[in-house]
Amino acid sequence: MNNSSFTLPPVVLRLLMVLATVQLIRTVLPPDLDSMLIFFLGFDLFRGGQFDSLWLYGAVTSVFVHGGWWHLLANALWIVVVSPQIFPHIRGRRFVAFFILTGIAGALVHAGLNWGESAILVGASGAVFGLLGAGAFVLIRGQDGFSNPSGKDILQYVLMMMIVNLGYAMLSGGNVSWEAHAGGFFAGLVLFPMMRQRPPVEKDDFRVVSD
Repeated sequence: MNNSSFTLPPVVLRLLMVLATVQLIRTVLPPDLDSMLIFFLGFDLFRGGQFDSLWLYGAVTSVFVHGGWWHLLANALWIVVVSPQIFPHIRGRRFVAFFILTGIAGALVHAGLNWGESAILVGASGAVFGLLGAGAFVLIRGQDGFSNPSGKDILQYVLMMMIVNLGYAMLSGGNVSWEAHAGGFFAGLVLFPMMRQRPPVEKDDFRVVSD
């Protein structure tokens, strides 16, 4: 494996800076304003006890808001570890789009499986699990260091990650949305093959001209 794969891409670093900046803003805001920020940027389709599609935008904005520094740190750690493996296959803005889309999917699955319940969802955990879903295609490596997973390999990986997901849920005492994790994971599993790019071709220092 190339050591460069462990370099944190600038796009990922900027994404982490955005997440940290939002949390820093939360930290310095007065409690009332912080509560308003969570209210308007979090995701909850049943504010006031009834469905309101107006709040659908929260499926996007909630990805960038966290419940606290420890929540952010946990997600950031996964991003730092996993994203260098995913980024060579989904680069630049496509990576950011993949991250947000899987986060949206996680939020919507959470809402669908908790239909009618009013609770504000925040955090990038769905998007993080989206990266882990993509990992089914790039993290499973053979002895030669290259990834070439079989269908059985992917199935075993999915089962392992869902066990990890349920472990998160049980240890959190109900404060973690396993539904959002699962939604983001399976969205990543589906979206990655469609959004995957060819690796950049290294150009030679010379060119051949035919006569």
